[in-house]
Amino acid sequence: MASLSDWLLDVAADQIPVFVGLNAPFDWSFVNYYFHRYLGMNPFGFTALDIKALYMGRFGTTWLDTKSSAISKALGVEPTGDHDPLHDALYQAELCRAILQKIKHK
Repeated sequence: MASLSDWLLDVAADQIPVFVGLNAPFDWSFVNYYFHRYLGMNPFGFTALDIKALYMGRFGTTWLDTKSSAISKALGVEPTGDHDPLHDALYQAELCRAILQKIKHK
């Protein structure tokens, strides 16, 4: 957790890092717990961006349409999530990138 915190703070420079996840409320709670358990603080603070909520809000979908498979299909992203933590993180980052790219070009 210390290495992750150091990396986050280095990458964020003078900004506050923002936790981004496909189900951010669920994943953030675990990350928050372990940061507090082992470091006594969470470098993310209380900031989180939920990819599902971003997609739903921007594109006017229903909650049921925010499954990663539905978002992947709608945005043409190859579904690569396989429950390996690194693969899933990269997949979620790609989904978020595709959503932000689509928003930028609307």
